[in-house]
Amino acid sequence: MNVLQIHNLYRFSGGEDAVVDNEMKLLTEYGLNVKQLHFDNKQINAGRLFFNKQAYSRTREAIREFQPHVVHAHNLFYQASPAVLKAAKDLGVPIVMTLHNFRLICPAALLLRDGQICTKCVNLKFPAHGVYHACFQDSVPKSLLLSTFLWYSKVQGIWKDSVDRFIVLTPFIKDLFIQSSLGVGGEKLIVKPNSTDDIYEDTEKVPPARQGFLYIGRLSREKGVHLLLEAFQGLPEKSLTIVGTGPLEQELRDLAGKNIHFRGEQPRSSVAELLRTTKALVFPSLCYEGLPNTIIESYAAGTPVIACDNENISKLVNHNYNGLLFSSGQVKSLIQAIEDYDMVPREDFEKCARRTYLEKYTHKINLENLLKIYNSVVN
Repeated sequence: MNVLQIHNLYRFSGGEDAVVDNEMKLLTEYGLNVKQLHFDNKQINAGRLFFNKQAYSRTREAIREFQPHVVHAHNLFYQASPAVLKAAKDLGVPIVMTLHNFRLICPAALLLRDGQICTKCVNLKFPAHGVYHACFQDSVPKSLLLSTFLWYSKVQGIWKDSVDRFIVLTPFIKDLFIQSSLGVGGEKLIVKPNSTDDIYEDTEKVPPARQGFLYIGRLSREKGVHLLLEAFQGLPEKSLTIVGTGPLEQELRDLAGKNIHFRGEQPRSSVAELLRTTKALVFPSLCYEGLPNTIIESYAAGTPVIACDNENISKLVNHNYNGLLFSSGQVKSLIQAIEDYDMVPREDFEKCARRTYLEKYTHKINLENLLKIYNSVVN
């Protein structure tokens, strides 16, 4: 089987880019022929958001040359545009598309405004609230342009008529899109989680004692890391290691006590070692998120997760099984969860975290699910 991946790269490489490359690696190792067609936003032309003729031509050329059995689209904003879908349809190639975020129903893509979850535009064909609140890049003109595109694409049926199967990352996200203004039925929305490397070390040696707590991620307000810092200021006897960079880094460093340690960006090998030796990963995000790589990486290491209890994350972390939940955005609740976690034996939590990875997030399971989806549209 030949698979053509189409992906508009982000200006700063992130989780979605890694997922695309990971799936290419899995498919190639299995024996499939995979070609990647990349676009980027180095030169953004507003008109191309609706239909990029150059993207259409490049996609037609790639399809004629490679002869794919299926096109797998990922991010199409902004230079790829829906033109790549039309090119595939015009040449009779079925299309699978992964919805990594909420961009098709939210101008901000996060369903977050002013530090609070916001779903006001989910059921609106024209996301007017996104314009009023300048949700895209804090700009009313840019928000208006993007919102107009989202309205136009829904009215024209671009997504529901072009794409044969949508991949979503969690059952909650599937339900959200079914109830949205996108107009796509549940039969087209398939839940397929991502996967991650197995970083667990099963050795006869006595494992190192787990110490402290760990945060991995962008240092920005929507990730809730400022609340995490506040919580550990109230827990001076407990240690927190922070991995990552972002706009809040200097502010957080200025406020941090001696029990909070900043490690900046770290290579994957170092992150894996930190996950294997920490008591728990703390995940305080204020967003719904998708399927955070840090959570499934933590499970791969047999490390429990202390996470916010929003409607999506609470389905990924099972309270008192593979971690603990706290009230989203509430510092006192987070402090209580950390204190509670330190008062109970962790061995069962760690076994359950590891079991969660083996049952849901291995590369083998991901590959099997991906092949089922491809076969369902090819056949």
